[in-house]
Amino acid sequence: MSWSLNEIETLSRKAARGAGLSWGLAEEAGKAARWLTAAGLPGPQVLADLLTRNDGAEYEALCPMEAEEGTWVAKGGTLCPLISGAVLCDNAQRLQQGKVSLGRTAAPMLLLPYLDAAARQCGTALTVQWNGTTITLGNAAQTTGNGLDAPMAEKITISPTPVACPAPPVARRNRGDMPADVARRLTAFAERTYAPETEESRLSGAGAGLTDND
Repeated sequence: MSWSLNEIETLSRKAARGAGLSWGLAEEAGKAARWLTAAGLPGPQVLADLLTRNDGAEYEALCPMEAEEGTWVAKGGTLCPLISGAVLCDNAQRLQQGKVSLGRTAAPMLLLPYLDAAARQCGTALTVQWNGTTITLGNAAQTTGNGLDAPMAEKITISPTPVACPAPPVARRNRGDMPADVARRLTAFAERTYAPETEESRLSGAGAGLTDND
């Protein structure tokens, strides 16, 4: 089914919030799903898979910590790309200064929107590598290798890269396809944000409430 980018971003944001992320991280997750969809990549699918994988996990187990200079790992063993991506954006200037490595990371594709934003912030193209795939982000994206949609990367390296002749801009899409099962999974997470109905809310809502006038 075809969805507008606004619809994809809204549903993804609510799903990320329903999965337990803060509103700030959920906002960025929605934008990430939108960015990937506009680039012709399966943003909603990858997000749904990640939220399912991380469901119930504590933030502290998923967030990056520096094991040694320039190397980030997760206390729980696997980094969340949504949390790591937000941290990388907050440290964009550090990416400009030298290579940063991430340990085992789920759904590495979700890092790309954050790194594209970081590259623009620091005015330097960034090259990302995992599982034999290389992506250069900045003025335009360039990709080599076939591991872009890998569900897991054991190691990711991010390096500042001078680009003498940037590639032509990638055509952006205005809509994207979302399989019905992906929409159902995201909707199920999003529904967790809805307040449960109470007797008071039924009485104050539209309609007859608890009174039957028929």
